[in-house]
Amino acid sequence: MPHSQRGITLIEALLSFVILAFGMLGIARLHVDLRAHADLARQRTDATRIAGEDMERLRAFSVLGSSGAAPSYAAIATASIEVADSTGGAATRYTIERHVATIAGEQAADVAVVVHWTDRRDGAQHAALNSVIARSDPVLAAALTTAPSGTPVKGVLGRSPRIPLFAKDLGDGRSAFKPIAGSTVAFVQDNRSGLITARCTGVATTLTTAALTAAALTGCDAATGHLLSGTVRFANTSPPDPANANATPLPFDIVLALSGDLAAPAPACYTAVQLDNPEDRRSLYHCVVFVSKNGRWSGRSTLAPIGWRIGTAAGDYRVCRYSSDLDGSGAIDRNIEHPSTYLAVDSALMQQNFLIVAGPDSCPTAAARRVVDGGAGDVYADLSTAQHQP
Repeated sequence: MPHSQRGITLIEALLSFVILAFGMLGIARLHVDLRAHADLARQRTDATRIAGEDMERLRAFSVLGSSGAAPSYAAIATASIEVADSTGGAATRYTIERHVATIAGEQAADVAVVVHWTDRRDGAQHAALNSVIARSDPVLAAALTTAPSGTPVKGVLGRSPRIPLFAKDLGDGRSAFKPIAGSTVAFVQDNRSGLITARCTGVATTLTTAALTAAALTGCDAATGHLLSGTVRFANTSPPDPANANATPLPFDIVLALSGDLAAPAPACYTAVQLDNPEDRRSLYHCVVFVSKNGRWSGRSTLAPIGWRIGTAAGDYRVCRYSSDLDGSGAIDRNIEHPSTYLAVDSALMQQNFLIVAGPDSCPTAAARRVVDGGAGDVYADLSTAQHQP
């Protein structure tokens, strides 16, 4: 080997060791970084779990106001909790901050739970959860396990929805209405239940429903009953349009044939023709079914024509009933859905409507939902009908 090349191999070996040393340092640094990131991921998971548990504890309050004996909705505090490192290393200390702010105009609070901790490299870290917690008495939570039934206690004007809108509120927990203008008969209903509580037969003929007062109700007897009411429309087109039946109504009576316990007085039915609006001609009917001991009635309502015939021939008329499958069961099986025959009715029934069409025509059916008011406040209704008579 030439003298000038002596020692080259040693230098090359030293350079290789230097490169290898830098590579080992890089691998060691990568291992440290990977461990730090894994540790941070574990800590973030623990912090999120701690925040979630604390949020659920806030939701599980047992009283609304501040209380030292039970968790309360009003409690806003800063707490700390220490959780040991799951790898057996040094413990990680987590600090929980709770922030509760009442939402203006709402019975609820905007809640933020923030968990702070210091990571392996002494860096400040945090995880936050935000939610809204309703401010309602915990005892009301039991209502969630009870299925709704019946109709709301209060409807329009703060009265039972079983009371006609035009009925006069007497101001003493009762409402009254005249089924026919100019008659001497008025019925009194309980504002809360809608139950008929009295029938008055001595009311002045000059008084309208809007002018009724408690003092004007004379000749009253304690007659407990349920109201059955609706409209009867006449169609003058073929095929009939159930949404635009506006022919002049013909005279008729409503007949209720009851079954079962008939100890109560016979039903009282009244009809009144509404012609004041040329675009909405219809007849109204109101029946009061005086209930027997069990407070229920069963039976069938029919129209009794006056001066015209029910049949399927030319010149006859067919009676259809507006009937809707409100509960989606595939059948008209509830009293409120206007069935052919009512069974065990225990409350007032409103909107039990009929449509009269020409005898040769079939009772029309319509789309499940159809616009019947094209104005700004569209109203949707099921306009399907079913044959009722003959």
